[in-house]
Amino acid sequence: MNDLYLRLGRTMANICKPGFHQAALLASVDEEGAALQLTYSLDDGSEWEPELSEEDRQELRLALTAVRHAQGQEDDGKVWKTCTVVLTRGGGFEMDVGY
Repeated sequence: MNDLYLRLGRTMANICKPGFHQAALLASVDEEGAALQLTYSLDDGSEWEPELSEEDRQELRLALTAVRHAQGQEDDGKVWKTCTVVLTRGGGFEMDVGY
């Protein structure tokens, strides 16, 4: 499972400017796709919301789907519909989900 979280975190980090302080991904996932919003902040306090390319969206969707299905297998098939993922400098990773 940790490798799936690592993949998701790396996918997010690759979209952000190098040296970001914190990044947050808000996602709403269903059978038709995913609504995604990524924001990040820099040390100077500025906040950015990069425009996600179709490739970015596809990579994020794949990483989220892998995590979602793996968590569902561990939780008697129950899969989440929304999530917030927060990365912080130094390897911090937090994920909250909604059913």
